[in-house]
Amino acid sequence: MFEQRIEFSPSLTLAATIGATHAGAAALLWIVDLPLAVKAALALAIAISFVYFMARDAFLRAPHSVVALHLKEDGRIAARTRTGHWLDCEVMGTSYVSSRLTVVNLRARERRLGVRVVLVGDNVGPEAFRRLRTWLRWQGAAGDPLQGEAKNLTK
Repeated sequence: MFEQRIEFSPSLTLAATIGATHAGAAALLWIVDLPLAVKAALALAIAISFVYFMARDAFLRAPHSVVALHLKEDGRIAARTRTGHWLDCEVMGTSYVSSRLTVVNLRARERRLGVRVVLVGDNVGPEAFRRLRTWLRWQGAAGDPLQGEAKNLTK
């Protein structure tokens, strides 16, 4: 296998999904019998969450948004953030791979918290998406970065 670099672009599908999910959560606030101050606080939290996830996952505008992955020959993976910083990572067993949605959960060596990459058909080219899904499944089957936790990768 040769090394591959996969670049990502903003996703209208993710933007619509994030928007619909947050709109639904906000609409539920009016059904629930809570004091107005609590509803206002929850509405503010939903709005902040909406802006954060749109910037990070849908439009890739946040400084820590992952805009590319580098799949290495030895089974390692690196992620490039919007600021151009490369993070050496390992794939976590909680990653999810399917034909329409792939969520790559990474453990970066330089960070305490994990890094998540959400991919759908419109933010990565079809051939690159297929190669990434295949690479993730083979890595899971081999057990190298996932340490035997490949059960989520076979869906």
